[in-house]
Amino acid sequence: MSVYMVNVKVIIPIIIIIIIAASLIIFTPNEETTKNVIEEKWIGSGPFAIDKAQYNVGEKIFLDTDGLKFDEKGTIEFLRPINDTHHKAHIKIPFDGMSKQQFNYYFEPRLHLYNGLCSMDDIAGNWIVRFSGTQYEDINFEILNQVSSWDDRLMEPVC
Repeated sequence: MSVYMVNVKVIIPIIIIIIIAASLIIFTPNEETTKNVIEEKWIGSGPFAIDKAQYNVGEKIFLDTDGLKFDEKGTIEFLRPINDTHHKAHIKIPFDGMSKQQFNYYFEPRLHLYNGLCSMDDIAGNWIVRFSGTQYEDINFEILNQVSSWDDRLMEPVC
Protein backbone atom coordinates (compact mmCIF):
# COMPACT_ATOMS: atom_id res chain seq x y z
CA MET A 1 0.00 0.00 0.00
CA SER A 2 1.41 3.34 -0.93
CA VAL A 3 1.81 6.37 1.31
CA TYR A 4 -0.68 8.18 -0.94
CA MET A 5 -3.43 5.62 -0.19
CA VAL A 6 -2.80 5.88 3.59
CA ASN A 7 -3.01 9.68 3.45
CA VAL A 8 -6.28 9.55 1.47
CA LYS A 9 -7.80 7.08 3.98
CA VAL A 10 -6.97 9.51 6.82
CA ILE A 11 -7.75 12.80 5.08
CA ILE A 12 -11.22 11.85 3.73
CA PRO A 13 -12.70 10.94 7.16
CA ILE A 14 -11.24 14.16 8.64
CA ILE A 15 -12.84 16.25 5.88
CA ILE A 16 -16.20 14.50 6.44
CA ILE A 17 -16.02 15.19 10.20
CA ILE A 18 -15.23 18.87 9.55
CA ILE A 19 -18.18 19.19 7.14
CA ILE A 20 -20.57 17.56 9.65
CA ALA A 21 -19.33 19.80 12.49
CA ALA A 22 -19.67 22.95 10.35
CA SER A 23 -23.19 21.91 9.30
CA LEU A 24 -24.25 21.43 12.92
CA ILE A 25 -22.91 24.85 13.89
CA ILE A 26 -24.57 26.61 10.96
CA PHE A 27 -27.98 24.90 11.13
CA THR A 28 -28.45 24.72 14.90
CA PRO A 29 -30.64 27.67 15.97
CA ASN A 30 -29.25 29.75 18.78
CA GLU A 31 -31.28 30.92 21.77
CA GLU A 32 -31.78 34.46 20.42
CA THR A 33 -33.24 33.23 17.12
CA THR A 34 -35.66 30.95 18.97
CA LYS A 35 -36.70 33.82 21.26
CA ASN A 36 -37.50 36.09 18.27
CA VAL A 37 -39.68 33.42 16.69
CA ILE A 38 -41.66 33.04 19.91
CA GLU A 39 -42.21 36.81 20.20
CA GLU A 40 -43.48 37.07 16.63
CA LYS A 41 -46.68 35.08 17.08
CA TRP A 42 -49.33 36.34 14.66
CA ILE A 43 -52.56 37.66 16.18
CA GLY A 44 -55.58 37.36 13.93
CA SER A 45 -59.24 38.10 13.48
CA GLY A 46 -60.92 36.51 10.47
CA PRO A 47 -58.75 37.13 7.39
CA PHE A 48 -56.74 39.87 9.16
CA ALA A 49 -53.60 39.41 11.28
CA ILE A 50 -50.74 41.44 12.71
CA ASP A 51 -47.30 39.99 13.33
CA LYS A 52 -46.87 40.62 17.08
CA ALA A 53 -48.70 41.52 20.27
CA GLN A 54 -46.03 44.01 21.41
CA TYR A 55 -43.86 46.47 19.54
CA ASN A 56 -41.20 48.96 20.54
CA VAL A 57 -41.49 52.58 19.45
CA GLY A 58 -39.96 52.75 15.96
CA GLU A 59 -40.93 49.24 14.86
CA LYS A 60 -43.16 48.69 11.84
CA ILE A 61 -46.58 47.13 12.38
CA PHE A 62 -47.29 44.55 9.68
CA LEU A 63 -50.90 43.72 8.74
CA ASP A 64 -51.60 40.68 6.58
CA THR A 65 -54.98 40.15 4.93
CA ASP A 66 -55.59 36.77 3.33
CA GLY A 67 -58.88 35.14 2.36
CA LEU A 68 -61.12 38.21 2.31
CA LYS A 69 -64.55 37.24 0.95
CA PHE A 70 -65.96 38.90 -2.18
CA ASP A 71 -68.82 40.50 -0.26
CA GLU A 72 -66.65 41.93 2.54
CA LYS A 73 -66.15 45.66 2.41
CA GLY A 74 -65.17 48.10 5.12
CA THR A 75 -62.35 49.97 6.78
CA ILE A 76 -59.42 48.84 8.90
CA GLU A 77 -58.83 51.44 11.59
CA PHE A 78 -55.68 51.61 13.68
CA LEU A 79 -56.74 53.40 16.87
CA ARG A 80 -54.07 54.95 19.07
CA PRO A 81 -54.55 55.55 22.79
CA ILE A 82 -55.45 59.05 23.96
CA ASN A 83 -55.65 57.99 27.62
CA ASP A 84 -56.58 54.83 29.53
CA THR A 85 -60.17 54.81 28.24
CA HIS A 86 -60.23 56.65 24.89
CA HIS A 87 -58.69 56.06 21.45
CA LYS A 88 -58.37 58.11 18.28
CA ALA A 89 -58.15 56.94 14.66
CA HIS A 90 -54.54 57.04 13.51
CA ILE A 91 -54.84 55.37 10.09
CA LYS A 92 -57.87 54.18 8.10
CA ILE A 93 -57.42 51.62 5.32
CA PRO A 94 -60.43 50.86 3.11
CA PHE A 95 -60.83 47.31 1.82
CA ASP A 96 -63.16 45.65 -0.69
CA GLY A 97 -63.16 41.90 -1.28
CA MET A 98 -64.48 42.44 -4.82
CA SER A 99 -61.20 44.04 -5.85
CA LYS A 100 -58.68 42.29 -3.54
CA GLN A 101 -58.95 39.21 -1.35
CA GLN A 102 -55.34 39.40 -0.21
CA PHE A 103 -53.07 42.33 0.63
CA ASN A 104 -50.41 43.46 3.08
CA TYR A 105 -49.96 46.81 4.75
CA TYR A 106 -47.34 48.10 7.12
CA PHE A 107 -46.71 51.37 8.88
CA GLU A 108 -44.64 52.86 11.64
CA PRO A 109 -46.24 55.30 14.08
CA ARG A 110 -43.89 58.30 14.03
CA LEU A 111 -43.51 61.45 16.03
CA HIS A 112 -45.14 64.27 14.10
CA LEU A 113 -46.71 67.55 15.15
CA TYR A 114 -49.46 67.30 12.50
CA ASN A 115 -50.97 64.07 13.80
CA GLY A 116 -50.51 64.92 17.48
CA LEU A 117 -47.77 62.40 18.21
CA CYS A 118 -45.41 64.72 20.05
CA SER A 119 -43.42 62.27 22.18
CA MET A 120 -42.92 58.56 22.76
CA ASP A 121 -45.63 58.81 25.45
CA ASP A 122 -48.17 59.61 22.69
CA ILE A 123 -47.25 56.46 20.76
CA ALA A 124 -46.82 54.04 23.66
CA GLY A 125 -49.86 52.24 25.00
CA ASN A 126 -52.62 49.83 23.99
CA TRP A 127 -53.65 50.20 20.35
CA ILE A 128 -56.70 48.69 18.68
CA VAL A 129 -57.19 47.44 15.12
CA ARG A 130 -60.92 47.71 14.30
CA PHE A 131 -62.58 46.24 11.22
CA SER A 132 -65.51 48.57 10.56
CA GLY A 133 -68.19 47.12 8.29
CA THR A 134 -67.55 43.54 9.47
CA GLN A 135 -68.33 41.31 12.42
CA TYR A 136 -64.66 40.55 13.07
CA GLU A 137 -63.32 41.07 16.58
CA ASP A 138 -60.85 43.88 17.22
CA ILE A 139 -57.16 43.06 17.51
CA ASN A 140 -55.36 44.64 20.45
CA PHE A 141 -51.63 45.25 20.60
CA GLU A 142 -49.25 47.28 22.70
CA ILE A 143 -46.49 49.69 21.79
CA LEU A 144 -43.97 49.78 24.61
CA ASN A 145 -42.39 53.06 25.71
CA GLN A 146 -38.92 51.93 24.62
CA VAL A 147 -36.89 51.60 21.44
CA SER A 148 -35.16 48.50 20.09
CA SER A 149 -31.44 48.10 20.77
CA TRP A 150 -30.71 48.27 17.02
CA ASP A 151 -32.61 51.57 16.56
CA ASP A 152 -30.22 54.49 16.98
CA ARG A 153 -32.69 57.21 15.98
CA LEU A 154 -33.39 59.92 18.53
CA MET A 155 -36.99 60.01 19.66
CA GLU A 156 -36.93 63.59 20.89
CA PRO A 157 -40.29 65.34 21.44
CA VAL A 158 -41.43 67.36 18.39
CA CYS A 159 -44.10 69.54 20.06
